[in-house]
This record gives sequence, structure tokens and C-alpha cells, in this order.
Amino acid sequence: MAVVAIVGVGIMGRGMAVNLVRGGHDVILWNRGPLSPETLSSIPETTLVASTPADAARQADVVFEVTADDESSRAVWLGPEGILAGARPGTILISSATLSADWIAQLADACAERALTFYDMPLTGGAEGARTGNLTMLVGGDPARLPGLDPVLRAISREVRHFGPVGSGTRFKLVLNALQAAHMTAFGEAMKLAAAAGLDLDQVGAALRERPGGVITRMAHDNLVTPPEPINFSAEWARKDLDYAARLAGPTGYPLLDATLSVFTQAVADGHGREDWSVVNRLTP
Repeated sequence: MAVVAIVGVGIMGRGMAVNLVRGGHDVILWNRGPLSPETLSSIPETTLVASTPADAARQADVVFEVTADDESSRAVWLGPEGILAGARPGTILISSATLSADWIAQLADACAERALTFYDMPLTGGAEGARTGNLTMLVGGDPARLPGLDPVLRAISREVRHFGPVGSGTRFKLVLNALQAAHMTAFGEAMKLAAAAGLDLDQVGAALRERPGGVITRMAHDNLVTPPEPINFSAEWARKDLDYAARLAGPTGYPLLDATLSVFTQAVADGHGREDWSVVNRLTP
């Protein structure tokens, strides 16, 4: 079994930590702020808490970084007490945050300069997937060393998808999140159209759930009826990911992506950033 460090112990990191312990791995945690009561109550008392990201990396065979955005990621990797300051030769380094493609490329170069193995491996499955160990790992990096990670990944995920060289997992995640955010926004607009057309919204919602459209349609409808508590994914995180996707798109025009980003940007500006991303269902003009 491996010694696994998790740098960034929010909703996702907490679920990963619990399942790694259940899988027989030794876990080391580091978080920017104090660990939440939920985290402390869900992990064994013997779980180590590192003083710095470097301290966590120094003791680990595998390091997962699960932070919020480029700024926080850069700090935990490149800071004077960051992951790269402590990582030993042979340690496998993984970013499981949803970050910009540009930053992941810079981080991959920094790891390569130190002859350290690095994967970008963002996650899908949300808080429930993290809690139950049913995440999907979206992998970019050298496939040759992935089999050696199998005992670790099996503890936290149900599926591992390899998309190509380093950066491929992140680029796919940004494409996926852009599609899902557009779908979420479109659902709200569709319901407003149904209301304007004089249809019974309970009937419309029930019918749409059964049509092709998958989990996002069902989630959008459920969250419109009963806003989730705790939230699944914040409007601010969705806006951040859409911004990264727009940067990935560059000067090429993607009107739907731009429109969706505008909706979430306005939602955040209006004070809804910490609400569930499905808030746009209620805000769509």
C-alpha cells in the first residue's frame, strides 16, 4: 500500500482521503486553513496532518493536489514550502483540480525540469462520487506508469480515462464543464419558455427528465424544485471553469460558450457565487 498525500482537503479531497484510508493506504493531509469538523470526524485519528505542502510531499509516494484555482494551485506547488520543494525522486505528482491549460503546461514543465513524474487528473463525479469512491479520473500523462497507480486510483474511482499527454485531461475537463454549464443554463431557459407557453411546469419537468439529456437535466430539475444543501458545485467554480475554457478557445468564436460564461459571470456579480450552480435556472432571463 502507498503513502498518499492530499493537498487541499475540501469536499473532494475529504472524500478521497476517507476512501484511501479504507483502501489500506496511509494518508497525509495538508489544507490551507483548519480542517473542517466533517473532515476531522471522518478520518482516523492516526491520519497525519502535514505542516506544509512540502512536508506532505516529502513523506509521500503519491501526491494529489485538489485546490480551487490557478492562484491557489501555483502557491501550493511553487511556494518556498510547496510540493516541489519537498517531492522526492520517484514520487508521483498529480493535479486533480480543474485548472487552466496554460498553468498545467507550466506545472508539467516545472516537474519535468526536476525529473518528477506528473499527471493532470481532474475529477468528475462530484461530492457524491468522492464520498462513495466512484469518481472518474480524466488523465493526461505518460500511460506507462498508470498501472502502478492502480491500487491508489481503485480506492477513489470507478473509472480511469486516459486522454493523451500531460494537459489532455485538463483540456477535456474544461470541454466537459463548458458543455454541462451550457446545458444547465439552457434548462432554466427552457423552463421559462414552458411557463410562458402556459404549460404545467411539474409535467414539463417530469417529462424532460425522461428525455435524452442525461444526468444534467435530472440534476437541473431536481435542484430547481429543491435547491441542494450542501451545494454540489458553486456558481463561482462554474464561472472559473468557463473562464478557463474561454482561454483555451482563444480568439476563435464560440458563441454558446461566451453566452454561458456571461450568465455565470452575472450570477456571481449579483452575489450568487457561493450558491449551487443551478441557481442560473432561477436567474435565466
